[in-house]
Amino acid sequence: MSKILTQDEIDALLASSAAATERSAEPIDGGSSSGVVIYNFRRPDRVSKEQLRSLHFLHDRFALNVSTSLSAFLRAMTEVSIVSVEQFAYSEFLMSLPDPTAFYAVNLSLFDGVGALEINPSVAFTMVDRLLGGTGQTPGPNRALTLIEQNVVDSVVNLMLDNLTETWKPIANMEFRIQARETRPQMLQVTGPTEIVILLVFDIRIAETRGMVNICIPAAAIEAVGEAFEQGWQRTRKQPTADEEAWLHTNLGRVRLPVTALLETTLPARDLIALKPGDVLSLGHPVAQPVEVHIGQVRRFGGRLTQHGKSAGVQIESLSRNTVQQGAAA
Repeated sequence: MSKILTQDEIDALLASSAAATERSAEPIDGGSSSGVVIYNFRRPDRVSKEQLRSLHFLHDRFALNVSTSLSAFLRAMTEVSIVSVEQFAYSEFLMSLPDPTAFYAVNLSLFDGVGALEINPSVAFTMVDRLLGGTGQTPGPNRALTLIEQNVVDSVVNLMLDNLTETWKPIANMEFRIQARETRPQMLQVTGPTEIVILLVFDIRIAETRGMVNICIPAAAIEAVGEAFEQGWQRTRKQPTADEEAWLHTNLGRVRLPVTALLETTLPARDLIALKPGDVLSLGHPVAQPVEVHIGQVRRFGGRLTQHGKSAGVQIESLSRNTVQQGAAA
């Protein structure tokens, strides 16, 4: 027959357990435990912190370049920024992805391996809507992309991979190309589940839609490049291609901007209160005196008042000092 413990025996048992827990929490050397470093043998760190930092700087520039390219391609203000650069097992990367999604296997030239690129569904459907003539403001449906929609997203992914190839040129002549695609990440074989990969997470915003873009690069590819990251990323500076310049001129050239000839004066408050219809307000600005011409809220030109047919006009005579300084800095 089992014995029932009294309350005193229960209290004594709890007190002894608490004391044992406190002893086990004390440092082994009796002093500071700062020398103890946690190490996960199931997921060893294969890429150094210096290389991860270089990868972050490298792809921060990629984010700036692809923002410009996508803005022209989608004809909408697009902002891309890097969020994090971390190393994971490929299985952990897969578990973090939504299902369905826009998932691509990416071929890496000069390296016997495959990377991956994933675009969140909300962003993917916005891209499709913009490229097919929509506003991109309609919430995306809760379903997988159709084959036609995948073909549309392919053009965006190819543009992003071209920018990625250009970003990597100072480090390695690595070319990124689409190898395969799927709407369910688990159905596309990229690498082994225990393989270590570098996960680059980007935040992308297209007009009012916001989502994530994930780029997965095998750690073995980083190891193959070696110390080039510390030396090469600082030399990366993307120059716009002829196609990108054509996109900018074609699409941004249609944007209408407010042009204002600024004439300023001051009046006493009593005169303003006494104004009535029919009064002529003298601005105190001689006709021959130059006027400032603003584009939006920025002063760009200097000119003089003139007459154009039956309308008043401004004859442009000079660039403003701000415009000259910006052109010299560029």
